[in-house]
Amino acid sequence: MSAKRQQNPTKLEKKTSSKLPWYRQPMVLGIAIGGVVVVGLVVFIAIFSRPGESFQVTRPIGQDFLPEMGDPNAPVTVYEYADYQCPACAYFAKQYKPKIEDDYIKTGRVRLVFKNFAFLGQESVWAAEAAYCAAEQGGFWAYHDKLFANQRGENRGAFSKPNLVRFARELGLKAEDFQSCLDSGRYRQKIQDELREGKAQGVNSTPSFIVNGQLVRGADYLRLRELIESYLP
Repeated sequence: MSAKRQQNPTKLEKKTSSKLPWYRQPMVLGIAIGGVVVVGLVVFIAIFSRPGESFQVTRPIGQDFLPEMGDPNAPVTVYEYADYQCPACAYFAKQYKPKIEDDYIKTGRVRLVFKNFAFLGQESVWAAEAAYCAAEQGGFWAYHDKLFANQRGENRGAFSKPNLVRFARELGLKAEDFQSCLDSGRYRQKIQDELREGKAQGVNSTPSFIVNGQLVRGADYLRLRELIESYLP
């Protein structure tokens, strides 16, 4: 017979494939590309991250920023005026704030707004500024709690600027951005305005609370709770 036999296509493909150099084999290429991607990712992380830091965007918060917790439409709004060097404020933050959160804020019945009443000296002002610098990175409340946990008397160095930066670093904030914010003093006017505002509303000691417009002085949780309950439906 003069007609030539046709070659089996499958055998032909196998034969052709087997002649490719090892480094051009499909499986080898896939592994190599995957390795390059992994190495690139590792290098990226090594360059752009540091231990203890997270990928947070730093943005100035503005003079109208209000640190608040709870539903903005809650039937009761509580404004707390406090100084970070005030022992009674620290006691309230540690003992009673968690109760307010559990009993009222998480249930949508109370909105809590924090205001600075920084009247106990320079470290009170620095601490208040530092909390707002933490707010630029979304860390206000964590920093707020950190300050009260590290309170050590009035103007004794507990809230020195190096310590304030250390607190930020321990919370995983970007220390360089935080330091730059703190050194700039850009929230000093806001803190002074809050002090004047508090005085205009009758605040003369800390902590003080304004519950739906009514002033309550001192860390008297029972009195505060009684007033909150009186405004609830």
